Amino acid sequence: MNRSLTALFALTVALSACSRGTPETADPTPTKEVIAGVEMIDFDSEQGAFSCRAPRLWGIRAEKIKKSDAVVFIGPRDPETAGGSYITILKYPDSAPQYADAEKYAETFWTIDPKMKQPALERRKIGDKIVIFFHQERPFYKLHSHTVEYRLRHDYALIPIKGGFFEIEHRAPATAYEKTLPIFEAVVKSFQPKS
Repeated sequence: MNRSLTALFALTVALSACSRGTPETADPTPTKEVIAGVEMIDFDSEQGAFSCRAPRLWGIRAEKIKKSDAVVFIGPRDPETAGGSYITILKYPDSAPQYADAEKYAETFWTIDPKMKQPALERRKIGDKIVIFFHQERPFYKLHSHTVEYRLRHDYALIPIKGGFFEIEHRAPATAYEKTLPIFEAVVKSFQPKS
């Protein structure tokens, strides 16, 4: 009888503990806005080179380039092509010493266009910054093959700063880029260089 009461008591304690559950911790990064159904948070780069809005549930990979830091936000994959969406932020000339001028850098993109065509540059004033925008579509080849698996859309925003510029790139399959393009535009609009 004594063992039965002890077992019953232990079971009662265990069940009452389960019903209380564990207390939820407060999220340290609150949602600032929702863009295209995606929660956006405030993001500060590891070494303090910039801040911007970032998609909360996308993966984040920090890259170290010399003395500055860069970041890649890794988004959803397109079910049709299995190609992923990415937003990358790089600082120049830290990531490539030969590029310190945003205009000259933008004018080199004809060399990676399949038709050797220079993309049209568009300048937009965002806050107190003049941002250079352009885009390209390029083929994505099957591994070890010359067969085009699908096409990739690359959208670029170049933000000049003293002594260089920041590049924000959005990459996604051409058939699905419109789903994540508003996220890229929100990152660019909120982008604040700190150096």
